[in-house]
Amino acid sequence: MNEGLRNKADQMLERYMKIEKDFIWESNLAKHFVALIMTQADKSYSKDSLKEAIDVINQHSGVFSNFRGMYRLMLAGLMVAESDSVEGTFSKILSCENTLKDAGFKSSTHLPLASYALYKVSGEESPRLIATKAKAIYQEMKAAHPWITSGDDYSMSIMLAVSNCELSRIESAYQLLNSRGFYKGNELQRLSHILALSNRSVEDLVDVCVKMKDMLKENKMNLSASFYATLGIIALIYFEDENIMSDWIDLSIYLNHQKKYKWLGKGMNIMLASALVSEQWIDETLRSEVAKLSISISIEALISAQIAAIIAATSASAAAGAAASS
Repeated sequence: MNEGLRNKADQMLERYMKIEKDFIWESNLAKHFVALIMTQADKSYSKDSLKEAIDVINQHSGVFSNFRGMYRLMLAGLMVAESDSVEGTFSKILSCENTLKDAGFKSSTHLPLASYALYKVSGEESPRLIATKAKAIYQEMKAAHPWITSGDDYSMSIMLAVSNCELSRIESAYQLLNSRGFYKGNELQRLSHILALSNRSVEDLVDVCVKMKDMLKENKMNLSASFYATLGIIALIYFEDENIMSDWIDLSIYLNHQKKYKWLGKGMNIMLASALVSEQWIDETLRSEVAKLSISISIEALISAQIAAIIAATSASAAAGAAASS
């Protein structure tokens, strides 16, 4: 097993143990997610910093604000991991929320995550233009799949709005994945969204996803439909480096054998492994000019897929946490 990845996993567990002790009333799944984000960012854990971020959210949002809901700890972790100015970051996220509402997105428990997504992808392009385009994409998604498209798809519509992918590729991937044994539903739709960020043929992408799913099964790590989206970023990287699949499988098994992770379930451990493996590969690639020139997928598409994977992981963690507490 890759020693660097094993060390990352151990560091993630160390962070989780501290977060678990300091935030006993928060969802365990949310705490695992924050430990993951801190590890990906190579950020030292600080109780005070995380508490300060939560306080900022509470101070700048109303009592009944969705920002105080199931995503609060996770958003606090995301802000702490990427910025020393949490208050400034949250102000921008709140501004993005207003922009999304102006574009026609309805208030929901998932709007805070969509606001974060808009904040992340708004570089030189106007957030208002992205939001308007995202709303149109969301309406197309809703028209194609009215029963499974809802507020938790807001974020993905934003990711698609800043990509140049053809929306027809999403539906092609969705239908082909289903014909190859994947169950229909919102998680399959989310996987289709991530795959559409690649310029590879839909057939090749689906072949790799089937191969990945079969390899997990062979290693007694069956993937439930709730975690289909976790295949997306690994599938995209596989075309650049086939070794990533064995690293991903090995780390998934390693996590599943750890006492603090075993209870999470195989799907969550596969998701955590996907996040750590893809983060390391992308980080190493971005630091090497030679590597950047040798890959066929654009750096922008990789980073978009990475953000999309984080968003999918956030949604999965929040949904699982909500189900466990109900």
